[in-house]
Amino acid sequence: MKYRHFLTASILVLGAWVLPVTAARADTVLYDSADFVQGSQSFVQSFYISTPGTISITLTGVPWLDSISDLTGFLTSTSGVLGQTFNGSEDVSVGPGTVYAHWFGEAQGTYDLGVIGVKISFQPAIAAVPLPASLVLLLSGLGLLLGWQRRQRTTI
Repeated sequence: MKYRHFLTASILVLGAWVLPVTAARADTVLYDSADFVQGSQSFVQSFYISTPGTISITLTGVPWLDSISDLTGFLTSTSGVLGQTFNGSEDVSVGPGTVYAHWFGEAQGTYDLGVIGVKISFQPAIAAVPLPASLVLLLSGLGLLLGWQRRQRTTI
């Protein structure tokens, strides 16, 4: 019976040793969509950001129907333009408040119709939660449960 407890404890310790020791990250996807472009067209999407961090925006021309030219984007806030105009993808540091993402493109071809893929995500600048401390708490809690279970068996 003691061998079984030793085996369980050994498996828990081995599992804790194998886990990577990295910090947890909490990315938030703000917008992930595909937009149809007919002729020359622009789009705007607004977001409220409650803490400082980094907004990552990626624009891609989807190869369907006609190609998209002049695919460009930029970010603004109530205080002005954030970062610079970009093609493709960009990471911009932002503070709390309302942020506006602008993107535009022009469909060129037979149908005068194209598709733009847009993905906007936010990474807060708050320090990440360390996992080793939470792992120690998890293992100590499991140890208490096993000890409590063993105590209950001996009193019956």
